[in-house]
Amino acid sequence: MAVSTTTTPASFNISDFREKIGTIVRPNLWYASIVSTGISPQSSVPNFSFRCESSTIPGRTVATIDDVGSGPSLKIPYDVNYADHEITVICSSDMAERKYFEGWIDNIVTKTGRVKYHEDYAKGKKLELHQINEAGITLIKYTLNDIYPIQISPMNLSWEETNTYQRFTVTLSYRNYDFS
Repeated sequence: MAVSTTTTPASFNISDFREKIGTIVRPNLWYASIVSTGISPQSSVPNFSFRCESSTIPGRTVATIDDVGSGPSLKIPYDVNYADHEITVICSSDMAERKYFEGWIDNIVTKTGRVKYHEDYAKGKKLELHQINEAGITLIKYTLNDIYPIQISPMNLSWEETNTYQRFTVTLSYRNYDFS
């Protein structure tokens, strides 16, 4: 049995590869903002675009059901699912960011256990994620619609962590997203 070896085409070189691939998008060129109808959350979370340390561009999944009629099964789509979204937030010296998200959760389920209506805590609130190029121009913008926090992560308190800063993760639920 002959063993096949893969060889590089004689005309392939790194310069050609760089030329063909062109300009690429860097994952560190982005910013986020929270947009709300009514009272602006930015007044409660100054510089949120800079305080949002990490995020992701959201994904989605087509939900399917198997049609097992005659012949091979066929996946039939019936819905689109959006996974929860996580952001990591850097805390300022007054902890305004943490207080903002704690207050938002308190507005969803009050301390007496009363659950408010979706329109009171999520309707019109959006998270905008901008992927930008090196010139600062938005290449694509994702808008997560009707967002609200469903989890705030614990924050570490440690005598050993001296050369770092305080941060926490917020898990957001949302109805859907748009992109442009």
